[in-house]
Amino acid sequence: MTSVDFDAGAEATPRSSKVVLGFSDYARYLIAVVFVGFSLFPFYIVLSTSLKSESDIFAWPPVWLFDVTWDNYFSALFVFGGTGVLPFLINSLIITALSTLLAVGLGSMVAYGLTRFRVVGGSHIFFFILSTRFAPPVAFVVPIFLMIREAGLLDTHLALILIYTSMNLSLVVWIIRGFFEAIPIEIEEAAQIDGYSRLQIFRKVALPLVKPGLITTSILSAILSWNEFLIATVMTQNTAATLPVYLAGFSGSMGLEWGPFMAVGAMAVLPIMIFTLVLQRHLVRGLTFGAVR
Repeated sequence: MTSVDFDAGAEATPRSSKVVLGFSDYARYLIAVVFVGFSLFPFYIVLSTSLKSESDIFAWPPVWLFDVTWDNYFSALFVFGGTGVLPFLINSLIITALSTLLAVGLGSMVAYGLTRFRVVGGSHIFFFILSTRFAPPVAFVVPIFLMIREAGLLDTHLALILIYTSMNLSLVVWIIRGFFEAIPIEIEEAAQIDGYSRLQIFRKVALPLVKPGLITTSILSAILSWNEFLIATVMTQNTAATLPVYLAGFSGSMGLEWGPFMAVGAMAVLPIMIFTLVLQRHLVRGLTFGAVR
């Protein structure tokens, strides 16, 4: 008999696996990089212009390396337009935050009730809720203006908060509905056996499981409220005017001041960008993460 020698540790040692990228992989990465760069370039122009002096802004060829100055932000916040942009920025923050909280809070309760209880109309009611967003907002500006005027709420924060909440409510209900339907009913039945009331099940069981949906709808509602221009222009004059309204009327006695204008534009983008970046890590979590541990 011939003995066969072999390395006993050969199979015990794990082989290093290397991912070999082909031409198609490099092409996809290149396309992704170009697309991301193309998408971020306008924001780079806004941010860089807001940090340039007036001579650098109008220099030709364009100046890519420059000395950073904060004069444009100082002018936009405290000097330009009398009171500056700060009151309008605060108005946008207040209206966006409160309308988003109301829309997500009320929408989640409506979606949960419609998915867990028998309702007249069944699944057709969800289509009816979504259909409220079919028509363009300009079609409802005049009726809404008349209602707000009769209620004595013109140029108030409350008017915009109520309008934005009602506008975003249907979107929240439609999105959150799918998350509630994906929750195994056995989890809620187990909570009932443990003595939880229906409200406790909603607050302590259902809401934590739909956290990704709540965050997604919060981001969408905040973006829609923050960027809304038409209704804010019609319903406000000065007291409750938001940042988009201020940007639309931004001009000086000698024309458009590009430095302060770009500074306001950067301030209009950064809050929503920061809000999204802070919450994005929650978007990829599983729906039932931790439910069966």
